[in-house]
Amino acid sequence: MPRPRGYFRIETPAVSYVPYAHPCGPLFEVPSHAKIELINLDNSTTSCWFNLAFPSFSGKLHCTLTRLNNPGEFISLVEDSHRLVFSHEAKASGIQTRSFDLPENQVGGLIFDLDGPVASPLQFFASDSTSYFLRGSLYFQHVPNPDSIGPALDYLRQDIVHMIETLQWQ
Repeated sequence: MPRPRGYFRIETPAVSYVPYAHPCGPLFEVPSHAKIELINLDNSTTSCWFNLAFPSFSGKLHCTLTRLNNPGEFISLVEDSHRLVFSHEAKASGIQTRSFDLPENQVGGLIFDLDGPVASPLQFFASDSTSYFLRGSLYFQHVPNPDSIGPALDYLRQDIVHMIETLQWQ
């Protein structure tokens, strides 16, 4: 009988976080093994884009921070987030949704875990529902095989949840 296919062992760095003050406003803690890539800091627009790169896992969390101008914009961004998550439905074998509410920091939102060979296995949005809306999608730079990215995804999920839990609007 042939041996089952194996995957390389992934060495995870020690868990440590450093505070980060984003030029567009929010404060949050990022993992010390991650790198911030600022994409757009143009103050004439209502959105800032940045990536949280995880070089040791070949992954990137693509983030968009939007300043809300009216209540209808919040509803529209929530609907867009749901549409983007469920656009993976054809490849996903399941989508789990977890809500979070952190009143001490005025942060609430949803985390979406997508099972199966999807391009973005973890997505989220966080907002204070009146002034700011942050959306993130995690991508890996290789074929989305759930068996091979599982350990890295589990590790990065903890980092992303920590980032959300420490999020403060300015």
